[in-house]
Amino acid sequence: MSFLELKGIEKFFGEHRAIKGVDLSIEKGEFIVFVGPSGCGKSTLLRLIAGLEEIDNGQLMLDGREITHAPSSKRDLAMVFQSYALYPHMTVAENMSFALKLAGVDKQVIKEKVERAAEILNLSRYLERTPRALSGGQRQRVAIGRAIVRAPKVFLFDEPLSNLDAALRVQTRVEIAKLHRELGATTIYVTHDQVEAMTMADRVVVLRDGAIEQVGTPLELYDRPQNKFVAQFIGMPQMNMLPVAEFGSYADTLPAAKQAVGGHIGVRPEHVIVTNPGEGQLIATVDFVESLGAESLVYATTPHGVQVVSKQSGRSVVHAGDTIGLKFEQDWMHVFDSEGQIASHARGVTK
Repeated sequence: MSFLELKGIEKFFGEHRAIKGVDLSIEKGEFIVFVGPSGCGKSTLLRLIAGLEEIDNGQLMLDGREITHAPSSKRDLAMVFQSYALYPHMTVAENMSFALKLAGVDKQVIKEKVERAAEILNLSRYLERTPRALSGGQRQRVAIGRAIVRAPKVFLFDEPLSNLDAALRVQTRVEIAKLHRELGATTIYVTHDQVEAMTMADRVVVLRDGAIEQVGTPLELYDRPQNKFVAQFIGMPQMNMLPVAEFGSYADTLPAAKQAVGGHIGVRPEHVIVTNPGEGQLIATVDFVESLGAESLVYATTPHGVQVVSKQSGRSVVHAGDTIGLKFEQDWMHVFDSEGQIASHARGVTK
């Protein structure tokens, strides 16, 4: 039996079926990331696990114990929210220890747990400060420390980095990953940022409209997406998606393309090569070039109005308005049928 199991979990808001029979098994010590666009149900699903929303149908099991309708305080879970939710009049130490004090835990035990959490999170020198004397990143670490001292069976993070600036997001992301390795705790992390999902997760759960589209390791989702939605959601820039008809007779050379009438061919930007006009499979006009230093992104449009992105290492020599050829590496072309489901994975992908 898995450590945390979701069996047919459903949630309704009036007539709206927000969570549509989700089944998911999570092993002890895993770092699981829920990812998907706004409104897909990822935060709602996390709140159902936490006990902050009532489960309408289905079963939730934790370490062999059913907790489907158990109050949140009895679930042995700790949640870190997008907002820090710290008590402004309390010191860092008081904020971190508050739940333990309410539970009547011995003062010496509380002191040891708070000091240990502060050491892990590099907060030892700030224990006597109030939240207003801390930076945003430090406040978020205090919120994480408050969860750590409770020593829960599962940590739940609901978009904890959303209020931080870009540089601080990267720093805190690294700290959370290091924290997970040190504690070995089971963690469920919600984000809309697929970069966070790719860099932090053991497994990623991609959600859309209250249902799971695909579950797998970050590279499994990147290399072997099961449908167009996952293919384009995972990866930045997103996978190019061109109608099969765009390639004309060339499409006949691709596995499953003949059966994918009305479907699409997907190619990652790193597998699209800019060539001279007349070379490659398609011709296009450059719309825009993003020069990022170590790499360049070339945005171009085919005569039929399909936009294609090519990722190049180094500096690009093409400019807006140039006519170019586009060579798609055949071993890295995915074929999707007319329903958007995978018909043939790229041959360059290893299982």
